[in-house]
Amino acid sequence: MNAGKRISAIPSTSRRLDPITLEVLRNRLAMINDEQGRVASQLSGSPVVYEAKDFNSALLTPEGEGLFVGIYMTRLSLCLNGFAKTVIASFKDNVGYAEGDAFVTNDPWAGAAHMNDFLMIAPIFHQGTLVCWTGLAMHEVDVGGPNPGSFTVGTPDVFGEAPLIPPVKMVERGTIRNDIEALLIRNSRTPRLNGLNMRARIAAINRTRQRIGEVIAEYGLETVMEAQRGILDLAHSSFARRLRSLPDGTWKTEGFLDHDGNQNRLYRICLAMTKRAERLCFDFTGTDAQARGAINCTKTGLESGILSAVLPMLCYDIPWTTGGIMPMIDIISEEGTINNARHPAAVSMATVSGIFATSHVTSGTIAKMLACSCLQGEIQANWAPAWQGVTIAGHFAGGRPFTAVLLDETGGSGARAWKDGIDAGGLPGSPAMAIANVEVYEKEYPILYVYRRQSPDTGGQGMTRGGVGTEGMMVAHRNEGPIDLTRLAHGVSQPEAQGLYGGYPSSVQVTLLLRESDHKRQFADRRIPVGVEALQARSIEPMQAKQRILLDPEDAIVIVCAGGGGYGDPLRREPEAVRADLGAGLVSAKVARDVYGVAMREADGGGSTCGAGRGESTRIDTERTAQLRKAIRERRLSEGRRSPARPRREVANQDNSAVLAQSIGAALDRVETNGRAQYLCRQCRRPICGANEDPKSGALARLTRMESLSPWNKYGLVDEIVVREFCCPGCAQLIAVEVRRKDDPVLYDTGLGCPAS
Repeated sequence: MNAGKRISAIPSTSRRLDPITLEVLRNRLAMINDEQGRVASQLSGSPVVYEAKDFNSALLTPEGEGLFVGIYMTRLSLCLNGFAKTVIASFKDNVGYAEGDAFVTNDPWAGAAHMNDFLMIAPIFHQGTLVCWTGLAMHEVDVGGPNPGSFTVGTPDVFGEAPLIPPVKMVERGTIRNDIEALLIRNSRTPRLNGLNMRARIAAINRTRQRIGEVIAEYGLETVMEAQRGILDLAHSSFARRLRSLPDGTWKTEGFLDHDGNQNRLYRICLAMTKRAERLCFDFTGTDAQARGAINCTKTGLESGILSAVLPMLCYDIPWTTGGIMPMIDIISEEGTINNARHPAAVSMATVSGIFATSHVTSGTIAKMLACSCLQGEIQANWAPAWQGVTIAGHFAGGRPFTAVLLDETGGSGARAWKDGIDAGGLPGSPAMAIANVEVYEKEYPILYVYRRQSPDTGGQGMTRGGVGTEGMMVAHRNEGPIDLTRLAHGVSQPEAQGLYGGYPSSVQVTLLLRESDHKRQFADRRIPVGVEALQARSIEPMQAKQRILLDPEDAIVIVCAGGGGYGDPLRREPEAVRADLGAGLVSAKVARDVYGVAMREADGGGSTCGAGRGESTRIDTERTAQLRKAIRERRLSEGRRSPARPRREVANQDNSAVLAQSIGAALDRVETNGRAQYLCRQCRRPICGANEDPKSGALARLTRMESLSPWNKYGLVDEIVVREFCCPGCAQLIAVEVRRKDDPVLYDTGLGCPAS
């Protein structure tokens, strides 16, 4: 598959528009698309939409190319483009499309991300001329299938999931077709809500039709059409300029999806990204075959996962005009793999599994490229690996049924090169998504959030640390009978938010089921239990990444969202920053001591506590901190071993006169000495390897057990997953950390100026 060749060429512009008019119209059309999204959100009755903002909007050219995508769920960024092209190709001569029409689908092989994300698109005409297409994607709480919420645990294929609705005309010349609407909502457990959301889409599209008409009335049809060509050309030239500013090379990342809904096994997603001049190629060769479970995504999801990383990381100051950007992107992917699934693969969890994992490896690979460029200030480690959420269904007291999706996007963001990640930062690449208000959920559904707080040691440690995730407890409240609950997550078996250039990964994601807890007794005593340790229960069971249970009235669940990956060696973090994190409850005393090598002393001059104190009651024990950090470095050197898997040539001895060619991330410099290029450790200036080799080949490697980085990691696959460190043989500075299966070889991931091998 080659996305760059698949998408039509940018139309040439006659450039009759002056720059000011083009800029005015570009911003005006962007605001029309933004208004479309806001109208739909305000009219929706679903907290998933109006609270968590799980939707997106788009304006498209007459050919279905993306003019503007919204700033909400960017993983839906290409869905509407693909759907429009499907309608254009399939319905132009048979069924047709006219002013006032609107088409819908939830078919992932026709453009949808998964079955819950119903798409609606509509053509906009002016005096018989097709001006553009417009549309919205919205997550519906339930669209049928065996599981409430329609994320299906236990099915091997699509036939055990919610019904697929292929593209169909729902609105014809301004009139809703009652037969089609009945078809769309018949299988849902929330038919009235789904019907309301359909009307919210229609209202938003009608507003867009009105606004486009106003622009045409003011500027004329020819000017509006010329502006579209100019907008595509602007995005194309801007993205080309950005790519030219970046170094050529190949960078690699591998990630895992855990648990397919049937069995708890790991699926590998491989990415080798090559940048040459004005082109980016994303090669997913080596990715595992599609699963017999619901974690797969289709080609649309693959493309959307890539774009959801490309847009915020490379186009932060470029119009998000995918029709101008995608022609410079090539995608190599074998159909029938986990992120390019062939029908009848199960795909109901695509948005929280296959698409998210694709976005994750893409963002990690782009970050490695940025680390070799003049844009190192834009580097971010991986954010939290995925939504750590649940669907629930049951009955209110009195018997009224309910179904809900609790979209708590409270993971931490990745560490930046210049600053820590954002605590509970949410979803990467979705600027306007929000963390839903617990009071809204408690008002709408018979549940109670006992607490929600930031969770220490969930963010990856580093010179700058990853933002931490959250920990929260939920119980049934004022309901009748048990609650049917399905857990949906990945990054449960392994820390999936990996760090960069010596930064450690995040924690795993955890959901604990506390059977027959004493929370009601504590409520009666006017006490609020905060933390697993504050409750007594008959049993405490870690839930699998995908699992369906019945939550009884006496039970409780505790949900822990992972944070983001760290950046740079934790031993380079300022001790005062560690003290502040300790005081804020973001880092535990054990991690402060064992990972950061920081010792604390009581402020009144008492003995060293190695972090037992908190906040203003402690100060840095400078002497003990120096001893701890020295001991950690000595262990790295004594336990580290050269990698036997890849031979490397000898490099020159230390040479402080070498000329800096390029700094690489937080740890390395690429220098030239007497016409010979090589990598040096930035701390001690020791040569690591030749410039045409991967720095890991010249480092010392050792294995670290992942539970040493976070107490939550004990719930992962501790005997199968390892954290592999790579340090400078001279000063022991960490230059890389990778999360791998125990028997996996080293991932050589950097090939600056030449393809990585």
